[in-house]
Amino acid sequence: MSAGQNIVIRPAQNDDVAAATNLVRRSIAELCLADHHNMAPIIEGMLINKTQDNMQAWIATPGSYFFVAEVGPIMAGVGALTGDGEITLLYVAPDFRFQDVSKSLLVTLENKARELGLPACALVSTDTAQRFFSLRGYAAYDKDEDDFGMDATSMTKTL
Repeated sequence: MSAGQNIVIRPAQNDDVAAATNLVRRSIAELCLADHHNMAPIIEGMLINKTQDNMQAWIATPGSYFFVAEVGPIMAGVGALTGDGEITLLYVAPDFRFQDVSKSLLVTLENKARELGLPACALVSTDTAQRFFSLRGYAAYDKDEDDFGMDATSMTKTL
């Protein structure tokens, strides 16, 4: 992102489904190496529910808050929050990593949770993202292995 470009965050729409799905799948494949170690079965497990049909359903689910971040005309990130404060998605396009897209989306999700009167946000973090969330006030309270042999850390933050 060059100087002067702004990150615009807006609610996702139906016509965002294909781009959001591609962004999430690329982010997992290219940025989550610490989690899947380029092992095909783990990558497949991480991607199994990241389909256009599911993305469409997540955007359309009542009580779900799904946002996209754009830099100019390019979708740079996606984030989603349930009505009870669970952050279910927070992904950045590989080309926009370390350019404040994830931070901006996280702030938007947390502000939405505050707007809903929720006392906290919770999430399950990959190893790749755990440091990011820790630096933003999320505390780990449980660590487990998911169905695909990948570490998963449950984290929470009081708002």
